[in-house]
Amino acid sequence: MFISVDDVWESNKDIWVNTPASVRAFDKFKKIISEIVTQQEIQKGKTTGVTENKQKEEDRLIRITLEFASVVHSYASLIGDNELKQNVNYSPTDLKSARDTDLRAICQSVHRIAESVLSGLADYGKTQEDLDKLQTAIDDFSEMLSKPRAAIGTRTTATSRLQELFKEGDELLRDHLDMIMVSYKTSYPTFYNMYQSARTIVDMGKRSKTEEETELDDE
Repeated sequence: MFISVDDVWESNKDIWVNTPASVRAFDKFKKIISEIVTQQEIQKGKTTGVTENKQKEEDRLIRITLEFASVVHSYASLIGDNELKQNVNYSPTDLKSARDTDLRAICQSVHRIAESVLSGLADYGKTQEDLDKLQTAIDDFSEMLSKPRAAIGTRTTATSRLQELFKEGDELLRDHLDMIMVSYKTSYPTFYNMYQSARTIVDMGKRSKTEEETELDDE
């Protein structure tokens, strides 16, 4: 059901992408799904997902950092500030080849510099919300680095964590996404109906009792 909801929201991204509350709620939902996949792999005795998740976080961090570095570079050239320009002069290779801790430091530096000239980046379409996304990417990457390999977890703890994650996901859907979808019921009925369909759980492990079986139960 989680994956079905994810697919529906992704395929209708143009409808909600400019609504900050929707973006925040869906991003949190995506993180829950990502951790569920990781914990399932641990539960099955696999840890490759941890490495893959770290790589995804790193790729996202580099992409957002380079976006800011490039517009700050352009802005610095425009106002003739060579020092500012040099402070954000990073190429994709520079970031991809940097050690994890160095990469984090570089990205935090770009964030700090971009924040200091944010008003000048408005013409490039960069806002405080965009800057917050960069900080979130830095924090998420830092969190991945703080997880010692030896403490990835056992199958037992993974099972326990999965129960927590499914509960968190259910609460997020019930208290946030379900509520947000009410606003789209009239304006985007197709999106709304797709979502409601995705939210329907079909329990394939049960079957209806026959009339004879029901009578026997009653007896």
